[in-house]
Amino acid sequence: MNFLLVFLAAFVGSGLKAIGGFGFATLTTPAVAIFWSVPTAIAVISVPTLLTSLLNGWRTRSAAAGGLGPFAPFFLAGLAGLALGLTVLFNADARLMKFFLGAFLIGQVLWQWTHPESAKPPGASPLRGIGMGLLAGVMLGTVGMPSHVIAAYLTGLNLSKTRYLFVLSAAQVILRAAVIASLLAAGAFSRDSLLLIAAVTIPVFSGFFMGTLLFARLPERAFFRAVTAALLAMAVSLVAANWSVLLAS
Repeated sequence: MNFLLVFLAAFVGSGLKAIGGFGFATLTTPAVAIFWSVPTAIAVISVPTLLTSLLNGWRTRSAAAGGLGPFAPFFLAGLAGLALGLTVLFNADARLMKFFLGAFLIGQVLWQWTHPESAKPPGASPLRGIGMGLLAGVMLGTVGMPSHVIAAYLTGLNLSKTRYLFVLSAAQVILRAAVIASLLAAGAFSRDSLLLIAAVTIPVFSGFFMGTLLFARLPERAFFRAVTAALLAMAVSLVAANWSVLLAS
C-alpha cells in the first residue's frame, strides 16, 4: 500500500511538473515521508526531480538565448538558503515549515493577483530575487519543497511560459544538484532509498510524458492562470494540513 501511494503521487506530481514546473515534490515528498524519514524523502525525491528538471530545461532550451545572468542573485541566494536549511533539517519541525511556506505563498499569490501592474523584469528587482532565493533554498533544505517559491517568484516577472519553465528548471537543477551532493556526503542515500528511486522511475516518466503533451496545448494566458491556481491550491493545502502545529506550540 505504501508503494502504491508513492507511485500514484509520483505519476500525478510528475505530470504537474511537466506542465507548470512544480508539483512533483509537493505530492511525492509527503507521500514518502509518511513511511520514511524526511531526510530520506528529500534524498529520494531529489534524484527524479533533477532528472525531470533537466528534461524540462532541454525541451525549453530555445529560451536559453536570453541568458541566466539576471537571475544570478536568486540562484546564489538559493544556495545560501539551502546551506541554512540543511543545517536545521534535523532540528526543525517540518509541519511548522510547511505551514509557513503555505501561508507565505497565499500572500504572494494574492499580492500578484491584486497588483498585476507590479510585474517587473528580474534585473529590476534584485532584492526580491535574493529574498525569494533564500526562502527557496531554506524550504528545500528543511521540507524538500522549493519549487513553490521559485514559481511564485517567476510568475511575478515578465516572462513567456517557455522562458518561465526554462529558468525554473535551471534553478531546480542547481539546487537539487547541491542537495544531492550534500546528502551523499551525509550518508543519506541508503540501500532502501536507492531501491525506491529506481522503483518510482516508471510512474515519474509516464506522468512527465502526459504533462508534456498538455503543456504544448496551453496558451500563454491560460498557462499562467493554471500555474497560479495550482500554486494557490497547494499553498492552501499546506496550511490546512499543518495548521495544528500552531496549537501544539
